[in-house]
Amino acid sequence: MKRIEWVDVLKFLGIFIIYFWHLGEGMGRSYQFILLFHVPLFFFLSGCMESLQKETDFTAYIGKKAKTILLPFFSFAFLSMVVVICYERCSLSLIVLMLKQIILGGMRNRIFAYSLWFLPCLFVMSLLFWLIKKWKRCSFIFLTGLILYVITARFLPYKPNMFPMLPYNADCALYYMIYYCTGYCIFPKLREFLQSSEEKRSTRNIVLAAAGVTGGIYAVCLFIGKDALAIILKVPVLRIFHPYLTAMIMILWSVVPAFLLQKSRLLQQLGKESLYLCGNEFLIKTLVSILTSYCGFDVPKTDPAAGILYVVILLLLTHFILIPIERPVFRKLFS
Repeated sequence: MKRIEWVDVLKFLGIFIIYFWHLGEGMGRSYQFILLFHVPLFFFLSGCMESLQKETDFTAYIGKKAKTILLPFFSFAFLSMVVVICYERCSLSLIVLMLKQIILGGMRNRIFAYSLWFLPCLFVMSLLFWLIKKWKRCSFIFLTGLILYVITARFLPYKPNMFPMLPYNADCALYYMIYYCTGYCIFPKLREFLQSSEEKRSTRNIVLAAAGVTGGIYAVCLFIGKDALAIILKVPVLRIFHPYLTAMIMILWSVVPAFLLQKSRLLQQLGKESLYLCGNEFLIKTLVSILTSYCGFDVPKTDPAAGILYVVILLLLTHFILIPIERPVFRKLFS
């Protein structure tokens, strides 16, 4: 399947803000701002890519997803555990705890390698979506995702998106399914629009410019704490949809810079490596933290500008050092 350049760049932008967000609340307003859409973005993109897949039976489908999602999760999790054991000189009880966290499918905010929770959650979501897309019609598919979102957000006595209780983040998958369904439903039209023929490109460019400016203004307002959609919060029946609408506005706005930057070979390549970058986040941060501590440097904790530079360095180190080492091994393993 031919790569879609702007999608790869959007994956890079997504992985960049995830690395940055994981630096913590010391990053100031950026932390709360990114929290609004960084996870939904990747579930949306996963749904987009699902719309390009051919129909297969469930056995073949689950086998493919296990090989491309679940096997990488276990590989990166055990690799991260080895690094922790070597560096921390862990007790047996801590090793057993890490093994339990891995076996239970890396439950969010419970697994030591914090970024890996996404993969088992995506695996469960993919399997559930195989059943949902049997509806065929996008209106029914979207409605199913919407119902699951309402049920999990309104009726569960806890926040499944932040503190899931089920193994493999299954309840978290139900909450975020709406973004997967949305990506699946709108991607064909979005792709067609962005690949407009010569005579329609002027219209496309005008729409992109308008969306870029409008979305940019909305993003700035969100960043400084002025939410244009706050009026929805005053309507009880609509309040529950506020996180979804906010996230989708930010996701669709993010398409504009991704489209404009799509010819950057480096950003394309980093986007193609999003699975490796996700899997290696804990690992590269741990290794760099060890190195900087020996050299007497501190990891940025309160300076957003330094945090951005730090994330750039982490991504480049992963791209040029870790991935070339891992790729030949993982290709043999995953094949």
